[in-house]
Formats: sequence, structure tokens, C-alpha cells
Amino acid sequence: MSRLRPWETGDHASRWDGYFDESLQVLRNKVGATTPEQLRDAENDLVEVRVAELRQHPALVPRTWDLEHVKGLHRQLFQDVYEWAGQLRTVGLAKGGGESFVPPLDIERPVAHVTARIVETDRLRLVPKDSLVSEVTYLYDYLNFAHPFREGNGRTQREFFAQLLAESGHGLAWDRTGMDDLHRACHLAREDGDSALLRDVIEQVLTDEPVY
Repeated sequence: MSRLRPWETGDHASRWDGYFDESLQVLRNKVGATTPEQLRDAENDLVEVRVAELRQHPALVPRTWDLEHVKGLHRQLFQDVYEWAGQLRTVGLAKGGGESFVPPLDIERPVAHVTARIVETDRLRLVPKDSLVSEVTYLYDYLNFAHPFREGNGRTQREFFAQLLAESGHGLAWDRTGMDDLHRACHLAREDGDSALLRDVIEQVLTDEPVY
């Protein structure tokens, strides 16, 4: 039996601290980063390479549209950065003292709901054109609520939706909006139940140019 890692054992506080190195200044990582800035820069560079690799070889992650699919994307993107790439978080998460994401033991439920909607709509192909933005907004908010990983949820989610929308000949051009706008939109949808801004963002970035 493999030995439990620091983020897999003990109470919530112990697991939380277990994600960090002994200084508690930066997440444990495989790149030798000792500051958040160093980790961010290395993460951005390495993930960009892995995204390009995935888009060139999409079969690296089977498109099953379920939790294993999401975990596979995270593992592909963050394999060079975190030992726990592709593993579900073991701690609760909240943003800025505001909305809480689903508890670790319940992560599978919102993802399963997203999966069911994707199956029902034949990978969004059965969604009428004038309803596509609303459907993507709904699913995006739901998957964001799951927030399956300790770090890297946003990039994993954006790649998941890039693959999903490609199935119906669409894409998402995130350079049309700022990430701060997206994060604020997700916050309002989750904290206040107001998805209007998220819908505006999705409408702005939705294109007919798939990246897969």
C-alpha cells in the first residue's frame, strides 16, 4: 500500500498545510519554485506547452465528459508542476471569504450533472443556436461549483469547454475578455445566483472557430 501524502491525511488543517512546503509560502511543486511568483511563471510556461501538446494530440485524454475526463485534463496540463496533478482536492475551498465550492466528498455530484446534460444534448449538438450561450453558461457555472482541484481549476475547465464546443463546431476565444472579468462573473453566478455577467462573457467569447 502506498504511503499517504501530506495532503491526504489528518484533519482539514493538516491536509491544507500538507499542500504547502514547510515554509507555507508556496504550494508543493515539482519545479523548485520557492515563491508564488516563481511558481506562477513556471506553471504558465509548462501548462502552455502541455495545452499545445494536447491540441496536437487530442487522444491523450479520452473525451468521456465525466469526472475522469476532467481529471485527465488536469493531469495532462499540470503533470510537470504538481505531484497531485489529476487528483481531486482533499480540502474545502472558498474564494475571498465569499462563496464556498462543493465539499471534497461531493465533487462528483455537480460533475455528474454536467455529464448528464452533455449526454442529453449529444455534446450540445441538440441545443438550439439561440439557446447555446445560456446552456454553456449554466454548465460552466455548475462545473465551476465543483472546483475539483486544489489549483488549476480555471485552465482545466476552459480546456474542457474548448473540447466540448468543438464537438458542435464552436470555440471560445478567451482573448476577447480579461480573466478578471471571467473570475468576477463566476463569483457573481456562484455567490449571488446572478449569471447575467457570466452569460455576457460567454456570449462575447463564443466563436465558430473550434480549437480541436
